[in-house]
Amino acid sequence: MKKIALIEDDERLLKRMFSFLNSQNGLQCIIAASSLGEFFERLDEELKPDLLLLDIELSQDINTIIHLKKIKNLLPQSKVLVITGHNHPEYVLKAMQEGADSFYLKGSGLNKLLEAIETTFSGGAYITPEAAAHMIPFLRKEKLPAMDGLPHTDEPDTAPAEGIAQKAPELSPRERQVARGLIKGQSYLEIAENINISVNTVRHYVKVLYKKFEVANKVQLSNKLKPYM
Repeated sequence: MKKIALIEDDERLLKRMFSFLNSQNGLQCIIAASSLGEFFERLDEELKPDLLLLDIELSQDINTIIHLKKIKNLLPQSKVLVITGHNHPEYVLKAMQEGADSFYLKGSGLNKLLEAIETTFSGGAYITPEAAAHMIPFLRKEKLPAMDGLPHTDEPDTAPAEGIAQKAPELSPRERQVARGLIKGQSYLEIAENINISVNTVRHYVKVLYKKFEVANKVQLSNKLKPYM
């Protein structure tokens, strides 16, 4: 029996995933926690999980990526499958660098989650096709070190000159949903109900949008978003 621990701040999703995992042959969810603190309190030294399903954006203003290394040090034998609403390549690569073994995008369906779990247990690394599609162009832009035996290529610097307008920030599907709600003047509660996430998760995405567009309030954000929706 494979033991699984689950950390997810959306209570409805937490309960749904807990029931789903325990309904599968060979799987047992031994911890279902809504925060890192609750997880650490309930962690049993004698009963450690084989796999940790970890929400990467918890509602308590915690970026879980920065805690991945600590978790891997504490549970070196445990696999980590990150679950998130983000499919940005930076999130995927950073999570992998910090110790994540696989990456599951929320909204992909529980059957895909089961596929991700099975792939991870078999020694593979699961990344949803949506996330992989975003990673390919990102990796093409990155300058990778030359490999021995391959010719070097001197490409011209194509970075935009100073003073030229930069491309608008890329938004994930979930960020676009939240952005559309803000432009329509919807409250956080209305946005949460329309796209089936918690109000705290909406607040998280709004903070992400503030940072991406370098604004300080919803009026400024709405004005910046309108040309791109």
